[in-house]
Amino acid sequence: MSKLEERLELCNKKIDALFHGLKLSAEIENELETIKYYYYALYKAANFEEDEEECINIYELLVTGLEEIKSGVSKPDEVLKTVEEIKSLRKKGVVLENICNAIELLFWAGSACTFFSYSILMAAPLAAANPFFALAVIAIASLAAIYSVVNLLNCIDEFKSCAPIEKEYNREKNLISFFKPALTSSERSSQESDELTYPTESLYPQVINMSTN
Repeated sequence: MSKLEERLELCNKKIDALFHGLKLSAEIENELETIKYYYYALYKAANFEEDEEECINIYELLVTGLEEIKSGVSKPDEVLKTVEEIKSLRKKGVVLENICNAIELLFWAGSACTFFSYSILMAAPLAAANPFFALAVIAIASLAAIYSVVNLLNCIDEFKSCAPIEKEYNREKNLISFFKPALTSSERSSQESDELTYPTESLYPQVINMSTN
């Protein structure tokens, strides 16, 4: 097991320890397992060591944030803000990758059209001049066109969606909210009074109209 995999496994153990002994709903239990699988899949899907490192760092930030919320060191809103910033950066990264992928897709689409057109348009003139040379040129152009089409299809498959990032953010938000302290009775009564308070200035015109009638 590599050092990065050890760090990943340590994050899973810390997640389990944070919620150990607590009464959890089926939804929270499912989200815990989904989050652990999400980061494992994200780590395995990384093509470069820098991406693997980034995946583990994000997971560690989440775990550390949950630990600090539970121990009272940090407020839930502070940790949630960090999670939101990470989500925003990752979504921007996906958009940038899709833009680069779209440029590559256009290149391979243009290459495929060029080679196919060349093999069709040049077939008759080359065959009239030298049939064997024409056959070789057309074969090479056709292979190049097929290669371009294969890369074109690969580019289409490589387009990514921001939906998984948004779903993961919602799962992490739910975990953060789980440790959010409940409102005290005074805070709850204050919140209820604020909700029931009406703006008095907006009532004055109605009272005046009723009195004049």
